[in-house]
Amino acid sequence: MTLDLLQDDCRQCAALCCVALAFDKSLQFASDKDAGVPCQNLTPDMRCGIHAKLAEAGYPGCVAFTCHGAGQRVVQDCFDGRDWRSDPALLPRMMDSFQAMRKLHALILLLTEASRLPLSDSYQDIIDQHLARLSPDGPITEDWLNDRDMPALEKEVHQFLRSLAPALQEGGRS
Repeated sequence: MTLDLLQDDCRQCAALCCVALAFDKSLQFASDKDAGVPCQNLTPDMRCGIHAKLAEAGYPGCVAFTCHGAGQRVVQDCFDGRDWRSDPALLPRMMDSFQAMRKLHALILLLTEASRLPLSDSYQDIIDQHLARLSPDGPITEDWLNDRDMPALEKEVHQFLRSLAPALQEGGRS
């Protein structure tokens, strides 16, 4: 997996963050929004109607948000460029895939950062093994993504990452 896949490219997405995520009216968001409901600022061409003034309009949470490339990867890889506006029946599946992909990308980012630590080869091997399990052999598909037991993967990766603290205190030895 290349790190470019973990960079947001909203032009390749279908505004999944603007429809799939819920938010409550707060200092971060000027209004309430339920998951599955398009943001009131989303235009018919799936662009943000207030993008240039998000923070001033009361949406600094949108400015700070990143899906780490999950949105475009779901749209382009799992759904072959199709979107929920052209085919509303796709929305529940796209939302589920988006949530799973966000978790997957978060784990990949954590492991990638861990790989930069001064760790022994045995720890680096474990990181590589985790990363291999989080990446399909070929293109990512909706089925591959949905077949992952995300809670178990998250637990396993987080336990491993917590185990690194003593190794780092000992100078990265295993």
